[in-house]
Amino acid sequence: MRAALLALLLGALTSGAEPPAPPAPTTITVATARGSMAVPVAMERGHPALPAPLLQRLLPVAERRLDGWAFVDFADQPFQFLLGAPVLLYAGRLLPLVGGAYVARDTLFVPLQWLTEYIPAMFAEGYRYDPRAARFEEVRLGSVVTASYEAASELGRRSGFRMAHLVVLDAGHGGVDNGNPGRYLPRGVQEKHVNLAIAKLLRTELEAHGIDVLMTRSTDTLIDLRQRAPMCRNECDLFVSIHVNSMPRRRGYERINGVETYFLGDALTEEARRVAEMENEALRYETGAAAEMDADLAFIFKDLHTNEFLRESALLADLVQSQAAGVHPGEDRGVSQNRFVVLATATRPAILLETGFATNRRDGAYLASTEGQRELAKAAAAGIVEYLRQYESKVLVGTER
Repeated sequence: MRAALLALLLGALTSGAEPPAPPAPTTITVATARGSMAVPVAMERGHPALPAPLLQRLLPVAERRLDGWAFVDFADQPFQFLLGAPVLLYAGRLLPLVGGAYVARDTLFVPLQWLTEYIPAMFAEGYRYDPRAARFEEVRLGSVVTASYEAASELGRRSGFRMAHLVVLDAGHGGVDNGNPGRYLPRGVQEKHVNLAIAKLLRTELEAHGIDVLMTRSTDTLIDLRQRAPMCRNECDLFVSIHVNSMPRRRGYERINGVETYFLGDALTEEARRVAEMENEALRYETGAAAEMDADLAFIFKDLHTNEFLRESALLADLVQSQAAGVHPGEDRGVSQNRFVVLATATRPAILLETGFATNRRDGAYLASTEGQRELAKAAAAGIVEYLRQYESKVLVGTER
């Protein structure tokens, strides 16, 4: 069926084939009022294409894939690409392309021609492209904060990175919100203290790899749940929230132990519901926030079904969990989805790491120890570094080194 449709579309284009395109640039600059970045141009399929995840950082681009098609929205306008075919469907019209959209390493690449020719023509009042400067920009461009995504620092290059990276680390709770009771944490040590200690050690590990880090808090202060993930935007790559788990008092609760990692979603187990209720309790410190939570999350989950960052969050969670479980003395509790408010406002890949149970004697001693905190920080860093390396291998595939 797909082959027949492809033949039909190609036949319709035969009489109006476009002349050969001029040589493509190796990178183009995308500039908006939110920032500027250099996007590498891939040539692996013989025609210039751009990695959609990088475009999503500054442009109103969303994408989903189904049955050999890529559905790409630009400013809420729908475009349809038959993967592998040099055509574009828009508003019922068949538009020719030098080369089509395709998927490489689970990453969608869209034709450069779509962004530099069709988008400026359809959104003339909003965007333009200068082929001499290889620059795609907003027409009414205000002040721009420039960020280079293709060039890592010298320290980053020694860690194998080609791009600069920024990670936002969130030490859960803080201030008047102490976190869970911490039955087996030492006297005077609370969850908020353990979270911050691990987050600071994780920052040190990431910076040693040339990765920039922004902390949602670096002192014992309370930050609203909804304000944490939005600190990861524009040039930020991912958001990681650090927490300590606990069990309510019931038969056998002290035996429950181990490390687990969550990403946002509504495929909930009974255990996930319990953890979500515990972590979302911090809303009680935010006036009027709890009443709005369910409606907000319902809208967010509907939007996330077409969001590339959901798949990326799952991959990040798997990599971090694998590393953390390798050093943790407790059980490997795996990766799950959950309705965490702290992740609900994320616009980048985001995870929440539950580092162990303060209601388990062995976990509590491990989490309170400098050695345990350092081991978990190193493990989480290893997972994050591997995720960023895999991310680069996807978005930079087919580009010059």
